[in-house]
Amino acid sequence: MKFFKKYWYIVILLLISAGGIGWKLKSKPAAYREFTVEKGPLQVMLSASGTVRAENQADLAFQTGGRLSWVGVKKGDRVKKWQGIASLDQRTVQNNLEKELNDYLKTRWDFQGNRETYNVTTDNLDRYTLTPAVRRLLEKSQFDLNNSVLDVELQSVVKEFSLIVSPFSGLITNVSTPNPGVNVSAGSAIATVIDPDSMYFEARIDEVDIAKIKIDAPVQLILDAYPEEIIEARIVDIDFSPISLSGGGTGYAVKISLPPQTNDLKFKLGLNGNADIIMAKLDEALILSPVAVIQKDGRWVVKVKRGKEIVEQEVNIGWETENKIEIKSGLAIGDQVYVNK
Repeated sequence: MKFFKKYWYIVILLLISAGGIGWKLKSKPAAYREFTVEKGPLQVMLSASGTVRAENQADLAFQTGGRLSWVGVKKGDRVKKWQGIASLDQRTVQNNLEKELNDYLKTRWDFQGNRETYNVTTDNLDRYTLTPAVRRLLEKSQFDLNNSVLDVELQSVVKEFSLIVSPFSGLITNVSTPNPGVNVSAGSAIATVIDPDSMYFEARIDEVDIAKIKIDAPVQLILDAYPEEIIEARIVDIDFSPISLSGGGTGYAVKISLPPQTNDLKFKLGLNGNADIIMAKLDEALILSPVAVIQKDGRWVVKVKRGKEIVEQEVNIGWETENKIEIKSGLAIGDQVYVNK
């Protein structure tokens, strides 16, 4: 009895651990948040910044240097395809062409005279009747004639290149050398022409997202110059070659159509904006909050109630937004999903 009085608290603890007393310690039940699987619309978009560019844009330059004799356009002019833009002094190129033509005629006469002198009647230079020396003389005459023809053709190209024409109809956006009388070097741009009807929006997409978008996907485009206007557009091309993104990493340029230009030419080169590319638009889908779905051992699982227990249920997911995720299988509409608080 004295022992029990002295160590009573130890005896009680031993009885509790051995089940000798009918007391039972109850664990605190876990607290959960509940989410319900619903059916509703789901639209998945990818946002990307970009710039307005032109499909048809050209810097017009001479292929040879010379004295600029004529400039037929000014900034802001509309031009037609093959319309003349500027010209070099024609006197030098014309005289050079005539000189090459005269040289050709002289070489042609010498060539014909040599053949008549040696009675050559066939193209193989009568190899069985002429001496080797005579054949070499006639072959040299043939080479001289061929070179003379090439000189005339080259000078004709120089004359053609002394005139710049517009390769397409468009708008002159810059004239870097507007005044005749100055010397210009080969390759120096004289003017720039852009076709306003070939404008498009170029978005830059990170490589991790490029597989999610397709040609002809709808796009909602907002330009910084017109923040209140949503432009309905579509993807018309996805570049095959990569580009470097401004923030680092690799991306791809995506071409997005623009509506036809109006007289005010509202779509100007270099305008910045943002494109919301619609990757998926489902009218009816089983949707759930993304926080209710977790990844475990390479599987996607949720917690559901089976009887009195909360157990894990594997699911297949589809598209996902910031606050919705598509459930493709594993759950039904109205199912309750639980998440630990």
